[in-house]
This record gives sequence, C-alpha cells and structure tokens, in this order.
Amino acid sequence: MVGFRFVQQTFIFLTVLIVLGLAFVFRGTAEEKDTTLSGRVLTAEGEPIAGATMMLQLLTPQTDSEGRFAFTKITPSQTELKISRNPTQPNHTQIQTIKFGNLTFYPHRYHNAYPVTFAIEPGANIEDVEVIMERQLIVEGRVVFKNGEPLTDTSLKIKIDQLDLDGTDGYGFNRSFQTDADGNFVYATYTLGIYILSINHLGLSAASEPFIVEAAKPHETVVLTLNGNSTDLSAPPPEAPKKQRLYHPAYVSDTPGTWIINPTNGHAYKWIECEDREDAQIQAALEDAHLVTITNEAEQIWLEAVFRTGPYWIGLTDLLKEGQWQWETAEPVAYTNWKEDDEDNRFMYEPSPFLKFLGFRNWERFPEEDNEKDYVIMSDSAWDGVIGKWKIVDHPKMARMAILEKEGN
Repeated sequence: MVGFRFVQQTFIFLTVLIVLGLAFVFRGTAEEKDTTLSGRVLTAEGEPIAGATMMLQLLTPQTDSEGRFAFTKITPSQTELKISRNPTQPNHTQIQTIKFGNLTFYPHRYHNAYPVTFAIEPGANIEDVEVIMERQLIVEGRVVFKNGEPLTDTSLKIKIDQLDLDGTDGYGFNRSFQTDADGNFVYATYTLGIYILSINHLGLSAASEPFIVEAAKPHETVVLTLNGNSTDLSAPPPEAPKKQRLYHPAYVSDTPGTWIINPTNGHAYKWIECEDREDAQIQAALEDAHLVTITNEAEQIWLEAVFRTGPYWIGLTDLLKEGQWQWETAEPVAYTNWKEDDEDNRFMYEPSPFLKFLGFRNWERFPEEDNEKDYVIMSDSAWDGVIGKWKIVDHPKMARMAILEKEGN
C-alpha cells in the first residue's frame, strides 16, 4: 500500500513537471513567433513622408523625419496595414502600393480607408518595406463678400458636389472649413472629376461654376462670392419642416440654383421638389429651363447614374393627341425606355440589352383603351427594383420631384 502511494505521488509530481515544462516551451515558442516589420513611407517621387500614422493590428507608430517606421511583436496572421486619413491636413496621402522586395501589394477600398492585406509568418523579420503614397489633389478656395472683402477667420460648411469625368456617377457631401485672414481655405481630394462648391452662411449664399480637377493640372483658386456684404449677415433663420418624400437622392446636390453639367452634351440638369407636374413646369419656366428631354441611351444612363431613384417628372406627354407621345420641347421621340410589362406601353416594347444581344428586336404592344393616362414619370425603384424606367401615370400629382434641363452656359 505504501508502495502504491509512493508511485501515485511520483506520477503526480512528474505530471506537474511535464505541464510546467510544456508551458515554458510554448511560451518560448510564442515569443519566437513574434515578428517585426520596418521600412519607409515615400511619395511616388521618392520624397520621405514624416508624421504619418501607421496602423497594423493594435500598433500605431509614426514615421520619423526620414519617413521610417517600425512594428515590433506582431502577431503572425493575415493582417492589414493602413495609414489614418486626416482631411484637415491637405498634404496627407493614401497608400498607392507596398513593396516587399520584388513583391508589390495594392490597397483595397474599405469605407474611407485604403488598407493593404497580407500574411505574416511566425518569426519573420521583414525589413526595407517601401510604402509608396499617393498625394492628394489640392483645390485652393477663397470666400469673399459681394464687394470683394474676404470672409476672414470663419468656420463654415461648404457643400461639395462631384461628378466623375466620364459622367457615370456623382454625389454630394458637406465639409467643414476654416478660412484664414485672407478668406482662403484648402480642399484636398483623391478623386478626379467635375466639382461645384457652394455655401449658405448667415443668410448669404454663393456657388462656384463647375470646374474640373485633374491630376496633372493644378486648378486655379476657386472664388465663392457671397450675394451680399458683411453688413447683410444675419442670425440663421429657424429651420422649416422638411417635406416628406419617399426617396431622397442624398448624393445629388440639393443646393438651390446648383446645376450639374453633362459633359457629353454640355446641358445642365438638376432635380427639384414640386407640388405636381404643373408646379414643376412653372419652376422650369422661371429658370429658362424645361422638364428633361431624353433623346438617346447615353443621356438616359447618365441621368440614372447621377439622379438614381425618384420618381421624377420628365417632359413626355400625349396631352395634345391621345396615343402620340411628344416631348414638350418638340424634339422627336427617337428613344424610349418604357418599363417592361407596363400595360400602358402602347407602342413598341424595347427588350433589355441582353435580349438585344441575342437578336431580339422591338415589337408592338396592343393598345389599351385608356384616355386618361397622359403623363410620364421616371426612376421609381419600387418597380421591381428597376431604376430609370418610364411609366405612364394618370394623375399630375403622382410625383413630387422633377428633373429640369437647360442649355449649358
């Protein structure tokens, strides 16, 4: 019995030693698996970038005066390297490429960051990494009163509307700026495109002409001239309750008087809120414009990309003669984009681009006996999730928004 207890105690003692030994081994192995990564942050021209905040896992070192950085005790895994973006620093840059010797990684878009994803093996010591950065495009602006006096040392919000150079997409957003003693401010962007800057400040407003931002062509100073002087500034009026609507294209400018230029045909477009179709026509006439006329597929695609969901009034009607659709501008109806399976599409059914590719052509639909549906609206995504299709409606109050069009300046 005594021998059995001795054997049992010896077994327990040896088990504890083995467990402790394994713990030390695992701990040592874990420490050996920690890895490091170091290198430099440079511009595409080879200039060092100092003060950039690097982010890898939970580590956030900053680059020194020569653009050097170092990460230590990195957990081996698939990980992301990125640099924090600070819109208040106009010279701040985003990652273009990361070079590990002859191997190059490229960033991917994730919200407003552009991280580069790669795997780190245990025990690796990665050195001489080159992070190549892309400089922001700088737009210098200035805010002045009507008499030329600068709006100095003022914090304000400027509305920025941007459209891609090819006209395929557009959006709008607000950005806070601080003018200096001469009324100057700086806007930094990575996106080439057509821009409009606009402002509403204490009862005064201003909007720039559309201008193009290109990588190789620094733009001249954009001047926003307010429609009054410093003596006309007033306390902000109480906000009026906003009109309720089903869909709101938040990425398209809602600044009154701001038009978006279609670079293909040079025409200017904007959307408006209206009580009914007649109200939209009245507003259009006051601006020497008309409800939009869509004459080809390229214009239709551009309108869908810029204005998205609706519904919007367009300038097509058969009020003058039932069954004969006409544009209010008297332009010929050379192109249509009727909603598929719309019982009111009385003339030609237009197949989808895929069916066109397969050889299908337009074919006639049997007309319906309906003498009341005289108006057309566009871009209601509630129609089976389809954006941009045209639908015939029977009441001038079926939509509370419209797209206006006029000749560009």
